[in-house]
Amino acid sequence: MIANPPTRLIVCVALFLPIVVFAQTGSSVVQNLTVEVRPITKIAVSGNPGALFITDAPYGADVVSVSDNRSRYSMVTNMDNMKIVASISHEMPVGTKLMVKLESSSGLSNGVVDISSARAPVEVVTGLGRGSDLNQAITYTFAANTSVGSISADSRVVTLTLTN
Repeated sequence: MIANPPTRLIVCVALFLPIVVFAQTGSSVVQNLTVEVRPITKIAVSGNPGALFITDAPYGADVVSVSDNRSRYSMVTNMDNMKIVASISHEMPVGTKLMVKLESSSGLSNGVVDISSARAPVEVVTGLGRGSDLNQAITYTFAANTSVGSISADSRVVTLTLTN
């Protein structure tokens, strides 16, 4: 009776042996993969400001203005020491000003910035680091001296740039 159990054990081991040998055979391939994170600097605006018409002035005022804050911007960057600069397509008429203010939760807003003659970019937000600033308010203010005569409707293109 002692001879029977070892025979059964040998038969069981012999049945599993081909499975073990089969599992150890196979093939593989090797691939080379290059990875990189490039600088990311994205800025987008949503909404357009309404027309900025000055239609009235209080008695005794030297300057009158009108503002609009319906525009928003969002930005994302993976770089440090970034800023947002603004420029204008062509200068404002004499006696008028166009100003812009960008709110920021991750940088430092420079407050209300006069871009009336900013053909070269001027800083409006500084100190931006890695991350994003989402749905931040943009306020445009148009001001005119009360001594300025009537000016026909005209438009300007304001360019906002996220840069270092």
